[in-house]
Amino acid sequence: MGIMRNFNDTRKSIPLLCLIRLVHGFGAGMFDVVYQPFLLDLTGSLFIIGILITLGSIMQFLPTPIIGRLSDKYGRKKIALMSIPTYIIGLSFLIISTQNSIILISMGILFYFLGFPINDMNIQFLVSESSEKSKGMMYGVTMFSLFSGRIGGNLFVIFFQGFDTRIYFMIYIVLLVLEGIIILILPIKNGIKKDKEIITPDEKVKNNKIWLKMIKEPRMRAILIFFTADIIIYSIPLSIYTGGLRDYYGLTYENIAFISFWLNLTNMVFQIPAGKITDKIGKKLALFLSETFGLTFFTLNIIGSILWSMGFNNLLLLFLVLANISFGFSVVTFIPAELIILTDLDRERKAELFGIISFIRGIGTIPTGVIGGFLIVNVGYISPFIIAFLGIIFEIWFLLRYFKD
Repeated sequence: MGIMRNFNDTRKSIPLLCLIRLVHGFGAGMFDVVYQPFLLDLTGSLFIIGILITLGSIMQFLPTPIIGRLSDKYGRKKIALMSIPTYIIGLSFLIISTQNSIILISMGILFYFLGFPINDMNIQFLVSESSEKSKGMMYGVTMFSLFSGRIGGNLFVIFFQGFDTRIYFMIYIVLLVLEGIIILILPIKNGIKKDKEIITPDEKVKNNKIWLKMIKEPRMRAILIFFTADIIIYSIPLSIYTGGLRDYYGLTYENIAFISFWLNLTNMVFQIPAGKITDKIGKKLALFLSETFGLTFFTLNIIGSILWSMGFNNLLLLFLVLANISFGFSVVTFIPAELIILTDLDRERKAELFGIISFIRGIGTIPTGVIGGFLIVNVGYISPFIIAFLGIIFEIWFLLRYFKD
């Protein structure tokens, strides 16, 4: 009876999880538009931005095994709630940062991006454990809410373009407080559908080999290699993407918000259909479609940059919008497949395994911001996009060669 009652509670939590995603998405939509240009205004250097963004990337992945273990032990809801003060501390440091105050900026980035894995991992598991068979559909519904919020955040920046960047951060803090209240009232105690199990000493020894399991088991190893390669390849150009748009092309906050709007609109409109399609066609084919759209995204960025350098300035915004629409299709076909795979790696210690893979992926992203900034400054703006294009060709080959649906 206890198990069934807890399961019913998780089903009731889906509308609240959608609301959590909507509120968080609004704040994140504002933040993502102004974050890199804000750092550029404070530091005046894309290379320094690359280093700072790398710092943020480390915090998104470094603590994930510990977060996963705590989530399995204490429950998704309690750990998700811890993300709220962590985010707020980070934003507060950024608000009080001034030009060249690297310590304050770094502290802001450290705390803000530590909040990301605490929040995202546990919300994803709450969605997974609130779903039965149609997990792709449930992820589609909640991600629809997230990207709807992001669109609202983008439009807010466009319509209230006179605000100081710190005002957006303050509004985000208010939204985080609201999000924390909603998490607090979620009708679920621990986010786990089963009663706590007794683990014998033999099982503890077996569980301690969880790291080796990922390396030795062919299925797990293929998953690890593919998703690690994917995040490295995409992170090299994307780690400094909006900063590059402002520094290289001279785009305004409003231009960047407009481009981001089309990305998030595509994500919002097609997230639920993509979830349904993933349930129907399978994870492998969904990932193949995602990488194909990713190739288109980088191709359009390269073509747009070449035309801009030839003097066709009026075409730049069009190509960037089309590129981000294509990237939106890449995201919506990737997310359901990725989350279905990574939240169901093992019967026991699901969140910890998720965290370990996130940790390993994060190690790979450590140099990507520095590499992206270095390539743009010393080789050329489109060089990171060319490297990513070639990397995706490798990903598609690996997917077709080693993945089984």
